[in-house]
Amino acid sequence: MAEFYGIDLGTTYSCIAKINSDDIVEVIPIKKRHTTPSAVAFDNSGNLMVGQAAKHNMRNEPKDTVILIKREMSNKSYSRTIQGKTYDPVDISSFILKTLVDAANEKRANEEGEEPIYDVVITVPAYFGMLEKERTLAAGKKAGLNVMQLINEPTAAALSYGRKQQSDKTLLVYDLGGGTFDVSILEFKNGIVNTLATDGDHHLGGADWDRVIAEIALEKIGFSFDSLCEQDKNMMILAAEEVKILLSDTDSTTMTFSLQGLRNVEITRKEFENRSERLMNRTMLLVDSALDRANKTEADIDEIILVGGSCYMPMVKPAVDEKFGKSAKLVDPDYAVAKGAALTAAQNDKGYVRGGLTMGKDKGSRAYGMFTMYGNEGVISTLIGRNDDLEVKNVYDGRYSTNSDGQTCLDFKFYEYESDERILDVNPEWELKGREDRIEWGKPVPKGAPIKIIASRDKNGIVKVFAECEGAKGEFVIVSPGCSISR
Repeated sequence: MAEFYGIDLGTTYSCIAKINSDDIVEVIPIKKRHTTPSAVAFDNSGNLMVGQAAKHNMRNEPKDTVILIKREMSNKSYSRTIQGKTYDPVDISSFILKTLVDAANEKRANEEGEEPIYDVVITVPAYFGMLEKERTLAAGKKAGLNVMQLINEPTAAALSYGRKQQSDKTLLVYDLGGGTFDVSILEFKNGIVNTLATDGDHHLGGADWDRVIAEIALEKIGFSFDSLCEQDKNMMILAAEEVKILLSDTDSTTMTFSLQGLRNVEITRKEFENRSERLMNRTMLLVDSALDRANKTEADIDEIILVGGSCYMPMVKPAVDEKFGKSAKLVDPDYAVAKGAALTAAQNDKGYVRGGLTMGKDKGSRAYGMFTMYGNEGVISTLIGRNDDLEVKNVYDGRYSTNSDGQTCLDFKFYEYESDERILDVNPEWELKGREDRIEWGKPVPKGAPIKIIASRDKNGIVKVFAECEGAKGEFVIVSPGCSISR
């Protein structure tokens, strides 16, 4: 029986789901847990640990443990040296992916005697940029997988929710995970899902609420979080996470931890919610941004679904309900994203024919542009807009030209940013550096010779730029300074 696999590679927890040719969806347990902590550690003998054991290791051996690695996917300089070996975000993410797939393969072999899993769909935050997506693809490859597709997490959740939905509607997905927040506005029409707009912050999630609890407890005994050593910070965050979960069912609880002696500090839900209101407000600002970009108001939204484990916090649903004047639905928060990824994997297979929704157009979340001369000033000229479709091909024929007489080549600077503007001042921090690319057209050409630019982005969010001048063609992957062009 054919099976299709999807992975929710989460900031704090990850899971893997499958759907078979009978349209049965299942989340695969790992050591009897349907989600596993996205934690990686090495024991004193150098053996790899992933999941609950690694998370437990954080208390005593923080220097040998990595958590929240998803937040570092955009950090070009991040690495961790553990027991003499250096690991980057791709390495750490690959360990998590391999653990998930190994568990699924063990179940597959024991129950069905099938071949190991190779093809998967992996989810990413809608707000991930190209570097983060490339690193996710690389992690999958390093784990021995063929990543058929990356899919935005809110889109995956919408597909999972919409499997049995037939009516046309406009849906808002409020996705508050352990480390990231995404919001997407999607349209269900004639069995097709199209994303209208998306926004988010991959440094906003449940881990930030954990820190609020830790800060409250520390202030009550005269300490500050930033003054603690790494081991004590980790101890406080783990204790705070447990308190956060307890406060979902009770008005107050005691946080017990060891800091210059055993401490017992009462934490109330009221003070927790008051102190974390600023975090909720940040999510609402991003919701407003997505509504604006979709040209929608709260009244235009037919349904709101809440996904991501952090939506279990009691403060979340009332805040969303109040904003939209209707009841948001808590829909399979821990598993909807992985299930939607599995469904996407199935829909990539021609042999899978089932009802339910299929994916139409998704949206990107970043803009991409290149350095040009605008008069006498160097600027960034946008090639792919922030709210363009995810899969897009923009052709600029006649807009750009050579900047000087006798120019024989073209070097290229490429930028990624979050602005909706078409012309921007140059910000070096936005530049995507990489292989140097140059087009040589073999002869000097006059100033004003037309340059045709084609910018495309595939379904995984990977951007390519092609240029042509005087019959010479070339592809810019990510390039470096040199000859300039004019707009």
